[in-house]
Amino acid sequence: MLINLLRESARKHAEKTAIVYDNWRVSYKELYDDVLRLGNGLHSLGIKQGDCLALILPNCPEFIAAFYAAARLNASLLLVNPALAEAEIKYYISDSKAVAIITDPLRAGACRNIIAGAEEEIGLIVTDRTAFPDICFSDLVKDGKLDDKDDIFEGDAVYQYSSGSTGRPKRVVRTQKNLYHEAVNFHSTANTGFSDNILCMVPLFHAHGLGNCLLAATYSGATLTILEDVKKNGEPMKVPFALRLQRVLELIEKEKITILPGVPFMFSALADMPRDYQADTSKLRLVFSAGNFLPKETFDKFTNRFGIPLRQLYGCTEAGSFAINLEREDNIRFDSVGRPMNNNEVKIVDDNGDSLPDGAIGEIAIKSPALTRGYCNMPELNKEAFREGFFLTGDLGKTDKEGNLYIKGRKKIFIETAGNKVDPLEVEDVLVTHPKVKEAVVVGIKCPFKGETIKAVIVPRGECQEREIILYCKDRLTDFKVPRIIEFREVIPKSPLGKILRKDLI
Repeated sequence: MLINLLRESARKHAEKTAIVYDNWRVSYKELYDDVLRLGNGLHSLGIKQGDCLALILPNCPEFIAAFYAAARLNASLLLVNPALAEAEIKYYISDSKAVAIITDPLRAGACRNIIAGAEEEIGLIVTDRTAFPDICFSDLVKDGKLDDKDDIFEGDAVYQYSSGSTGRPKRVVRTQKNLYHEAVNFHSTANTGFSDNILCMVPLFHAHGLGNCLLAATYSGATLTILEDVKKNGEPMKVPFALRLQRVLELIEKEKITILPGVPFMFSALADMPRDYQADTSKLRLVFSAGNFLPKETFDKFTNRFGIPLRQLYGCTEAGSFAINLEREDNIRFDSVGRPMNNNEVKIVDDNGDSLPDGAIGEIAIKSPALTRGYCNMPELNKEAFREGFFLTGDLGKTDKEGNLYIKGRKKIFIETAGNKVDPLEVEDVLVTHPKVKEAVVVGIKCPFKGETIKAVIVPRGECQEREIILYCKDRLTDFKVPRIIEFREVIPKSPLGKILRKDLI
C-alpha cells in the first residue's frame, strides 16, 4: 500500500527531484528503481512478509530507501533513535524480534555486540563497507528485474517506542493503512503539492519527521531536502543544531524551501541569529512547530525576524500528525494547535470519559484512521488508553467554539530537552540501581535554546560524587537522557500522602 505512494509519484513526476542530500540528488524514478532493487536484495536474504527489520540510521537517503523497500516486502520496520545507548537498542531489538539490522559504520560495532548476545540469528547490513564481513547496503541494490506492480497490503509497517507514565517503553505498531491515511490527511489539509520543497531538520525515525516530512513529500510528489550530517575525515560528527543555523538558511534559499517543519528550540535558535545572517526566505509558505509547547516569545521573535507566522502542529507517536493551525495570518493564536486535520476527530473528556463543553479543560481524546490499534502485548494498558475508537492521549486541553484545540498541560510527566522527550521515571529507574543511591527524583529545569535540562535529585547512601553518577548514567542511557545537574539531599520533599513534590525540586 505504501509502495503505491512512491510508485505513483515516480509515474507522475519521474524526473522530479525526490531527495536532496548535500550535493547528492535523486529523481523519483531513480528512487523508485533503487527501492525495488533493494527489496529484491533484502528478499534474497530471506526477508519476507511479517519479518521485522531494525533501522538504526540518521537522516539519510538509505533511510528512505530502506523504509519503502521494507514496505514493498510487507515487512515491518523498527525505527530506532540512532543516538540510543547500546543497552536500550538491545531491548528494542529483542522485544520486536528483529531478524536483521540496517545501520551505518558508526553504530555497527554496538550492533555486532547486540547480535553476538542474541538468542536468535540476526543479520547485519551496513551502509558502507567496513573491515568486518558485514553485508553492504550497496551490494543489495543490484541491477535486476524490477517487479513493478500495485500492492494493497494494509498490515504492520512500523514499530516505534513511546515512553509513558509507567516509565516503561511501549511498542506502538502502525500499519501501512495507518500511514497511508496520515499522508492523505496531511496532504488534503495542508494542500501540499509537487511544487513544494520540504526541509527535513527533524529525525525521520520520529513520528514528526516520518509523517510531516517523508510521507508528506512522497504523497504529493514534493522534494525532500535533508539537513545532512557533518563529517570529518569521512566520519559523521555530532554537531549541535545551534552550529547548523547558517547551513539551514543556505538550504532555505538555495533549494527554495516552501515547507519548514521543526520544534520550538530550533525556531528559537533561528530567530536569535545575528542580523548579519541573512537569506531569501520568500518561498516559505508553511512553517510549523511540533513536539512541545510553543512559547509566545519564540512565536513573536520568529514571525518578526522572517516575516512568516510560526504555526503549531499537534501529534503523537500513536497517531502521527493530528491537528494544525492554518488560520489566517492576522488571526493566528500562538497557543492554538488549530483544528483536527481532515478525517480526524477530537473531544475533551473528564476523568470518567464523558465529553466536556468548549472552554472546559480535560483530557484530549482523538480518533483517526491513522491511529494505532494499540500497544504490543499490553492488553490492560490498551483497555485504559483506547475507548470506543478514541485514544486518550494523556494531554490536557480545551476547544473553542470554532473547533480550535489548545494544549494546556500533561497528565503524563515528560521533560523536553533539545527536541527530545525524556520520561523522568525511565532515568530514575537507572539511578536507583546505583549502589550509592537510596532515592532519586528527576525533573526538568528550563534552559535557553534547549527547552529543559535534566536534573537529578538524589538521597545518597554514604559518600557519593556527582561525577560517578553521571558516568554511571552515560553507560546506560542515551546522551540526551543523562542528567546534567546532580543535587544531593537528605530527604525528598513529599506530601502527607507520600506523593513526591516535584515542583519543589525545580
